[in-house]
Amino acid sequence: MSLNLSQTERTKMLARWFDRIVDGYPAETAQFLRDQSDPFANPVGAALREELTPIFDAILDDRDPSEVEPALDRIVRVRALQEMSPSRAVSFVLELKEIFDEVADGPSGEAKRIFDSRVDQMLLTAFNVFSRCREQVYGIRVKEVRNRSLKVMERLNSWREERAGGPPSNT
Repeated sequence: MSLNLSQTERTKMLARWFDRIVDGYPAETAQFLRDQSDPFANPVGAALREELTPIFDAILDDRDPSEVEPALDRIVRVRALQEMSPSRAVSFVLELKEIFDEVADGPSGEAKRIFDSRVDQMLLTAFNVFSRCREQVYGIRVKEVRNRSLKVMERLNSWREERAGGPPSNT
């Protein structure tokens, strides 16, 4: 079942959603995210502007949240790198519930229940995306530490061989 919103309601909800997400950042950052439209100078703002619409449409049209995982990934990945807590990183999805209540023209109890349920499903998908992103970040960090440790061990072994009078190691 598709939830029907007027174009005005839809536009208003998307604008409020963007504003609420941006307001979660420090004031200077929020202003930059709003004002800088160059996607190379402001990839976070660009991701929000481009990806909130497909996520919102998926909720309204009752599409499987996995269909918009790439859109969620583009937003959540940045939040995972920013060392946000998992709950804060994905909480932007929950903002839609309150916005729906504020903007939608008297949603019926059934429409609200359906919308809230779809938002909850999108939230769970966003959390899965966040978990994968964090795993990748930690995997990269572990690999980097391992590589540094191996280089230090190679230098130490080379230094020991030189002190012992042996030929320097080529490893």
